[in-house]
Amino acid sequence: MIYEISNTDKDYLQPVKSIRLSEIEWTEKDLENLISNNIFQFIPENQLMVISQEKSFQEQADILAIDKDGTLFIFELKRWESTKENLLQVLRYGQIFGQYSYEEIENLLRKYKKDGSIDLANKHYDYFKEQIDQPLNHTKFNLSQHFVVITNGIDFDTLNAVRYWKEKGLKIDCLPFRVYQLHDKFFLDFDSFNPQNEVIITEYSNVFVVNTNITWSDTNYIEMLEQEKAAAYGDRRYGINRIKKGDEIFLYHTGVGIIAYGKASASPVEVNEEMYVKVSFNWKVNPIENPESAVSAWEINQELKSGYSFRQTVFSISKDMSEAIKKLKKNKDKIANIH
Repeated sequence: MIYEISNTDKDYLQPVKSIRLSEIEWTEKDLENLISNNIFQFIPENQLMVISQEKSFQEQADILAIDKDGTLFIFELKRWESTKENLLQVLRYGQIFGQYSYEEIENLLRKYKKDGSIDLANKHYDYFKEQIDQPLNHTKFNLSQHFVVITNGIDFDTLNAVRYWKEKGLKIDCLPFRVYQLHDKFFLDFDSFNPQNEVIITEYSNVFVVNTNITWSDTNYIEMLEQEKAAAYGDRRYGINRIKKGDEIFLYHTGVGIIAYGKASASPVEVNEEMYVKVSFNWKVNPIENPESAVSAWEINQELKSGYSFRQTVFSISKDMSEAIKKLKKNKDKIANIH
């Protein structure tokens, strides 16, 4: 439940009205598009690699993803309250996709990325290489499935069914969302799915970290540094929309660390599959030639006594973390100048 409070009447407490999406004329497809276009705000990309999203007129789950162990995650979205039929539908998808071979899973990823040359095992290793030592054997993919029903509310029949199947060893979760109306505005209450129960950065500030996309491209980081911009691509590009002119931006290069810092000098721009914001950088580091000059993730976590993951494409951080990164960089530069 979300409550409205008042800055003038400290005793005022009013529940905010919960509504169905159908009441504001949203369709199931509208919800799917919203979540699909913002998928990495709902599904932590350091834990799951999306390999497919639903296409119209095909019997397919709304979202398919795999984790570092090759487990297939099957997501089914519903705008109505959950029913037993929702559960049966997602289990049917499990019956279909649970029989998919390595080659069929690879083909899903190729269609999703529109790249017929993708090698699933290599791409999976590149994606999770901070968590696994070597590429998974082809036989390790899709050995098990994890079901997730995303729905507006949940009824007792479905809850009891989920509990029953969990007790029987089935990997299944319900991920409920709520839509609220406050005056003439609408709000979505939706917790991120966190299957590994890791610490995920959820700060909301005007300081952002943008990943340089090295997992998917060998050249994007060069463009960002040379053209002085922070960018995201494909279905991850919408995260840049959160950045406003004047916001602080750090560039993070996977496997190296923070390689640049500056402030957004304009509003975000979208061109085809890329969204970027121009940045006036105070400092930049070449991650290939001078990786020791970057501020690594472990140094940041050591400084803050934390365990944050930096694999998200775009995320905001606290002022404390921002100051810690600047301090670490200043100390590195000072030591480098002495030597």
